Amino acid sequence: MNVLDSHQSSESLQRRLQLVREFGSFTQAYSTAVQSGLEYFWLGNTYLAFRRKWGVTCVLADPVGPPEEHEPLLEEFLRKFRKTCFWQISRTTAEILARQKFWINEMGCDTRLDLANYDFGGKKKERLRHAANWLGKHGFMVREGTFAEDVPVETIRAISDVWFTSRRAKKSVYFFNRPPTYEDEPDVRKFFLFSPVGQPVAFVFFDPIFRAGKVIGHSPAVKRRLPDAPMRAEEGIMKAAIEKFQQESIERVMLGLSPLAGMEDRQFRANPLIHWSWGRGLNAWWVNRFFYNLAGHADFKRRFDGIEEQTYYASDCLFNDFRVIASLRLAGAM
Repeated sequence: MNVLDSHQSSESLQRRLQLVREFGSFTQAYSTAVQSGLEYFWLGNTYLAFRRKWGVTCVLADPVGPPEEHEPLLEEFLRKFRKTCFWQISRTTAEILARQKFWINEMGCDTRLDLANYDFGGKKKERLRHAANWLGKHGFMVREGTFAEDVPVETIRAISDVWFTSRRAKKSVYFFNRPPTYEDEPDVRKFFLFSPVGQPVAFVFFDPIFRAGKVIGHSPAVKRRLPDAPMRAEEGIMKAAIEKFQQESIERVMLGLSPLAGMEDRQFRANPLIHWSWGRGLNAWWVNRFFYNLAGHADFKRRFDGIEEQTYYASDCLFNDFRVIASLRLAGAM
């Protein structure tokens, strides 16, 4: 029996979190469980997170639950929701949807850092080393903390508010990103950059990644800094956090999606219209100048010299303008 769940009760949340702790081994898993505004489709002990806009059902990432239940869940979901598109899914989910005659297009890579053998040596990581050295030389310090004991919530809200005044977009993009939660959450890690006088000027919050009840990784979910904070702030925080996770024998860090980066569309039957338009988006000057700096975003993540893993967009129709625009509108991206 399938169940449609559109409420955010504590019981429903705890059930989702329990599944994420067992099967949430991908970057967006935690966000699918806790992000406000999502709806859920259940089959057995597996759920799928989605939102609806203008009659379009927009799915976020993979099903969460035992792998053997993924394909039956997706089949039942597609019987109920026919005008559907899937965002940031893995190769495994893409293979299931390809069997359902969906077009499968690459939508950009996620970057994995395997921490057991990771280091900051080499030419490609020179800027990361320089950032940490510069911050230390000028009296800045990175520390992990919590709202309860280290940094007042009001201070972090103020940094976030000021950060938005310097951005083209004046509000959070959600759905694709989990908006900041101004409270301490289990297994979510918070790293702050403090100025020489001890004031926080930047921060990065990391969502957990799980397998079999254990935290195996983290992914940066929220990043903010004051406009006059050092340009090297994010690189310095990331380096310090990665080194802390290595000390704890954490398996990996996932840097998150680099939209439209590294796409080739050679593995699946790709929609030719999406391939043509998205393939030009990464380096389109007008996209990078007026909407989002995709090229700079991808360049930043490549400084870490990690392993790039493609993510996918899936739809069963040739013309996707309406579905893509609906997805961007529900996310607050346009």
